[in-house]
Amino acid sequence: MNPRIQLVIDEFARHRRQFTVLCHSFTPVELVTPIPGSHWTVRDYIAHLCTIDGLIVPGFAARVGTQAPMPDTPIPNPFDIDDWNEAAVRSRENVSIDDLLAESDGHRERLIAAITRFSDADLDAIIDYGGDRKTLNLPKSKVRFGGLLWGIAIHEPTHTRDILRALPARSEEPWIAEWLASTSDSMIPQGVREQRV
Repeated sequence: MNPRIQLVIDEFARHRRQFTVLCHSFTPVELVTPIPGSHWTVRDYIAHLCTIDGLIVPGFAARVGTQAPMPDTPIPNPFDIDDWNEAAVRSRENVSIDDLLAESDGHRERLIAAITRFSDADLDAIIDYGGDRKTLNLPKSKVRFGGLLWGIAIHEPTHTRDILRALPARSEEPWIAEWLASTSDSMIPQGVREQRV
């Protein structure tokens, strides 16, 4: 395996471990707490993080000549990432946290299987990246594919910061503070960073 990919896989794994502990620690009241400035709750963000890999893994698999199942949430045409995310989250309103995490593990396993086959040429390819740029009224950005992978690798701590806006006292817990402090966006292209809503 490409040693550059191993670094990304290690980053995926450490954040998934911490995120899983965090999800299991939430009380029922915390799970339904609304996120300030968003129409989502804490639980909605968990559902998002547990489904989004299912959307991206088929494209990653196709890039290396393999196949992965399409997501069970239909892909809108024309495609809109916000519409898809909303539909995926809403369709899992009655799914338990354990089942969400189990679903996420399946998506992540297929994602890792695809990216282990990436070459240096794949990582250094320049692609069009949209992300949330439509919400910000920004055009698509040209980014290095490997940099986008690093952005995906820190998706969980990124949205954990969103969750903590609803539960600020939790951010003072030492393990959460240390986890988030250990997260770096230094490998993420500016075109990915600037699109965060």
